[in-house]
Order: sequence, then C-alpha cells, then structure tokens
Amino acid sequence: EQYQLVFNITPFYPEGGGQVGDSGLLTNGSNEIVVFTTKKENNQILHYTEKLPAELEGTWRCAVNPINRTSTAANHTSTHLVHLALRTILGDHVEQKGSLVNADYLRFDFSHFQKVKAEQIRKVEEFVNGKIRANLALQEERNIPIAEAKERGAMALFGEKYGDTVRMIEFGDSVELCGGTHVDATG
Repeated sequence: EQYQLVFNITPFYPEGGGQVGDSGLLTNGSNEIVVFTTKKENNQILHYTEKLPAELEGTWRCAVNPINRTSTAANHTSTHLVHLALRTILGDHVEQKGSLVNADYLRFDFSHFQKVKAEQIRKVEEFVNGKIRANLALQEERNIPIAEAKERGAMALFGEKYGDTVRMIEFGDSVELCGGTHVDATG
C-alpha cells in the first residue's frame, strides 16, 4: 500500500529526464513520514509514501535526503560531460537517446553508427576526467527565451518538451537545456 502526497511548495525533485526522483522525510511535530520517491503528474509533484498522515492539514517540513541528492546530482552532471566527450571524440552526429541517473550510477544511451572502440572509450574517459579535474563551475540561467539559448549554442535534446522559456546549464563547453539537479562544480 502506498500513498501520494501533494504539497503547495516542495524542495523535492520529481523523476524526469532519466533522473530518479528525490527521497527524504516529511515531519510535522512528532509525526514523520518517509518519502521513498517523487514523480510528476499533471504539473503536481507526488511524494510517494507508505504512510498517510493522521491529519492532512497543517505545516509539514519537507527534507530531501542530502546524500542521495548530492550523489544523483553528481551523476546527472556527469551525463553532460559524457555527452560532450562523445560528441567531441566520435562526432557531432552523436545524440543522447536516454539515460538512467541515480545515486549509485548512471547509464547514458546514445546514437552512433558503429561499435565504439576501446581506444575511443579511453579517450572519452580521459576527456571526462579532465573536465572533472578542471572543476568547471556551474553556470545556470533560468527562464531565458529558447531562441536565445539556442543562439548561444545550447543543445536542445528531446526538443518537443520545451516551452518558450527554458533553463540553460553550462559547464565549460557543455551547454544544454536541462531541468535536472546539478553540482556546483565538476570537481
């Protein structure tokens, strides 16, 4: 048995774009409810729990699990670096086709016309590790016109999901439209 709780404001990131939803804890006085994941439906963030509050009214403190959030954000940021590395080493034809990002690992699906060779994989690893060691700072712009973001070189993957204004994420030469969580710097 599980429940879906909705709050008027929440710090929880819902599952999306291959990234898992946040987990954490809801508290109201001595009442504690564990959130094991969050998802988005009909523009509402749903907090999945195994317990329903005795009282539905009142003020709740919503606390995201910081260890999972930080690890997931690091892995999500890594997808940006992997994508840049693949396009730099294999060619501009490479495009992300999906991903799975959680606190423990990431999977990055991409298009390419042949099997990636061991030497190319090594170069991708070296490229990504170089960007991590460079400790590139996150540059984030919210609510900018999509046309301006594209003019500035932002890659719009899965283009059908964007509105008139977007969030643009930059880590050095990696410039993408993205709604996920990120670390403050690649290091």
